[in-house]
Amino acid sequence: MSKSFILRSVVNPIYISMMAQEHAHSSVVERLLNCELRVLFREITRISNHSLALTTHAMDVRASTSFLWAFEEREKLLEFYERVSGARMHASFIRPGGVSQDLSLGLCIDIDSFTQQFASRIDELEEMSTDNRIWKQRLVDICTDWGFSVVILRGSGVCWDLQKAAPYDVHDQLDLHIPVGTRGDRYDCYCIRIEEM
Repeated sequence: MSKSFILRSVVNPIYISMMAQEHAHSSVVERLLNCELRVLFREITRISNHSLALTTHAMDVRASTSFLWAFEEREKLLEFYERVSGARMHASFIRPGGVSQDLSLGLCIDIDSFTQQFASRIDELEEMSTDNRIWKQRLVDICTDWGFSVVILRGSGVCWDLQKAAPYDVHDQLDLHIPVGTRGDRYDCYCIRIEEM
């Protein structure tokens, strides 16, 4: 069985979280080898996934402007994937013991520029949606009765995050703020994703 087949088997199950899947596989191998790997692209994946969640959520409640804005930000993140691996989805960038290639200085500068402008973009998205009467009518008190995901769990007032509960990589060295809601409805889940980004 080839190494690339094994890596593909690990990465393909959740294709929107490609580098997070690679990271999970690599982390297991690296723990066995006692070495660490940077979390930069895993955090880019988290923001990308939250952006995707916001865009699809916005489409569900017919909020087209926030859909377009969040998708625009996600596209910038996928461009970073493409620049390090040549692929937007199945990147094969993170490997046990490291990454497939070093990051170029230009990419590092572009990622830094993105992080500088992203906070203001999130503020714009939040300003447009968070207190919007129609947005709230479609989200407040709308929730599920069965089962919890991580965001729904935190939206229900439970302050739990795997990065705090069982730190890995450098998460024990980071000052992580875990946003928590109170109602467990779709609106709290939206607010948590905004705050996490």
